[in-house]
Amino acid sequence: MITTEKHAEVRELLDAERAAGRRVAMVGTSGGTHSGHISLVEEAKKECDVVAVFWNGALKLEWASGGVQAYNRDLAHDQALFEAAGVDVFYIPLRHDLYQRPSNTFMAMPGMLRHLTGMPEGEHMELLVTMVATLLNIAGPCLTFFGEKDWQQLVMFQRMAEDLHLPSRVIGCPTRREPDGVAISSRNTKLSPEQRAAAPALYAALTAAADAIAAGERDARAAAEVALARLRPVADPDYIVAVEAATLRPLDTLDPAADGGPSDGEVRLLASVRFGTTPLVDNIGVTVPTA
Repeated sequence: MITTEKHAEVRELLDAERAAGRRVAMVGTSGGTHSGHISLVEEAKKECDVVAVFWNGALKLEWASGGVQAYNRDLAHDQALFEAAGVDVFYIPLRHDLYQRPSNTFMAMPGMLRHLTGMPEGEHMELLVTMVATLLNIAGPCLTFFGEKDWQQLVMFQRMAEDLHLPSRVIGCPTRREPDGVAISSRNTKLSPEQRAAAPALYAALTAAADAIAAGERDARAAAEVALARLRPVADPDYIVAVEAATLRPLDTLDPAADGGPSDGEVRLLASVRFGTTPLVDNIGVTVPTA
């Protein structure tokens, strides 16, 4: 595995691989590597010949809102995991190389960002989208893999790449879960034993809401209430909302035939719930028949 902190070297390495006829994949992570990240590498290796990982745990941008993270990331630990998984290029972007001066260029996606009003995920989304656009520009033509757990990010990354006609395709991979249904996340380690024991309620609540929709419930708030009723005794819900999967547009009705319903019948139930002070996010997809 080649490790580098220089974006020009990454570009040169990946250009050479493409020139030799090999397909390139990119996987991005901000550190705290777990089996969910490794599963993205596994999916990338199925589709491509060369896998590059962009490890953002060391990148701090004091000039950007949300750009300074209080990460306690173990670079050596993560590096060893990715090397064992068969990663070919390991890129550690650093501020002095990637941004020699504060950037004046940011991606604006107001049409989608307005749907995230009131959600913590919306606060720094444009910075995240800008970072991914920058990394895709460095990587060049490739497939890039992100998990479905952070659905809002995934959809906005996909739309950004499509709108800009980038020579890259953003692929979503199913959320990797623990045996009890809890979505694998570095945040899980912050839960107390009691909170961890209660955490499976989140996915169970989303599944119950999805089952209600499958059984004919078409009122979005009523479907969300099915999940909320299960969660309130054990956690503090920040939000549970039904959105049109591809646009993030909040829905009142889940009927594709109704005005304002999901145009293609694809609905995503999004949730953020606090167990103690630790927020966990999760989501589940539901296909509502269009006829």
